[in-house]
Amino acid sequence: MAVTAAVCLAPAGRTAAQAAGGEDPKVAAARYYDLLLDQYMHSQWAEFEKAVKQSSTHQRHLTAEQRGDLAYMRKTYAEFRPSWWKYTKASKNTTFTAQIWGKSFKANYMPSEFLGFQVPVGIDERTGRFQILVTWQPHLVNSTKLLDDEGAKPHRLTEGDLAEAIVWHELGHNYVTQSFPASQVMALYDNYSLLFSALQEYYADMTALYHCTPQGRKATLTLRVPDLRWNDVNDSHVRGAHAIGSWILATVLSDLSQWPSFHLPTKVADKEIERETILYMYQHIDPQYSLAEDRALREMIGKFMRTHGASVLRKKGTLSLPSGLEFKIMTAEDRQNQAQRDAWVKTQLEKAIASGQVTKYAATKGHPKRFRIRTSW
Repeated sequence: MAVTAAVCLAPAGRTAAQAAGGEDPKVAAARYYDLLLDQYMHSQWAEFEKAVKQSSTHQRHLTAEQRGDLAYMRKTYAEFRPSWWKYTKASKNTTFTAQIWGKSFKANYMPSEFLGFQVPVGIDERTGRFQILVTWQPHLVNSTKLLDDEGAKPHRLTEGDLAEAIVWHELGHNYVTQSFPASQVMALYDNYSLLFSALQEYYADMTALYHCTPQGRKATLTLRVPDLRWNDVNDSHVRGAHAIGSWILATVLSDLSQWPSFHLPTKVADKEIERETILYMYQHIDPQYSLAEDRALREMIGKFMRTHGASVLRKKGTLSLPSGLEFKIMTAEDRQNQAQRDAWVKTQLEKAIASGQVTKYAATKGHPKRFRIRTSW
């Protein structure tokens, strides 16, 4: 009877569990969602696997939006860590079936001290296509050790995040090289060496940006800062990175309200406006980068590559941007486009600054060391 009285006298809005000293299940569910989200966004997969098994306890107390997020996280986690992922940290040579852009292929992996590369080792007589070897440092895969760099620390980027970007990047190279007959690949390198090399880097980084976890996506972007800063126009990594940066910047500037974590400068650069703005944007991605933005970026990349990925190759590295302008991989062919993009970025950025959409954001100190994840011939 005492318990009944306590329930009857409980203030409006309180549950019986609260009146008896328990916690409101909605509060518990909200706390559970926040925990799961943090684990997902920071690649704490051992903890995420355990926590997600408790979802049935909290599911009905989550909001409709939170339930949608939970379903998305569970689905994409399985894509980020497919069954074959265990082979990426093997300590001996192995062949496994990987999947890129929904298509399966055989990956021949060799552990090494190289940070990452792919190299043809022969020609398959049956298919006439190259047999590819990919390599990286297996001890880095799944490592939780934080990267020793000031630019990576705010994002809690780890060696495992770096390795993840490398693995997907090299598998992206592998996929592209195996997509053409060996004779055609050799002809492309003989006649269009810089163009095809830059397109390889562009495609490999876009593959990493789509297939990586949120942390791996941030690693792929921020670790291209040194290449963009170096800006050797004859370097394939630089041109590939600039193409992707141009496309992302045009997307962000076309609708700033959708990308609150991609911070922009409060002053327009005096020269090389587009490149300098890309650099700033990459160095100032908010550590509280949201699930909504990460999902939008990944889905946007997936849609673009499935719709236009092949045409970028056919058009010799010409990208159509959300601004209505173009980017051409070859620097000599891009000069007029570059001037047009610089002018467009200047106009859009000045408008955003004047309207108060761009506010001062504290700089991230330092930037990741320059590294190479590459094709080798």
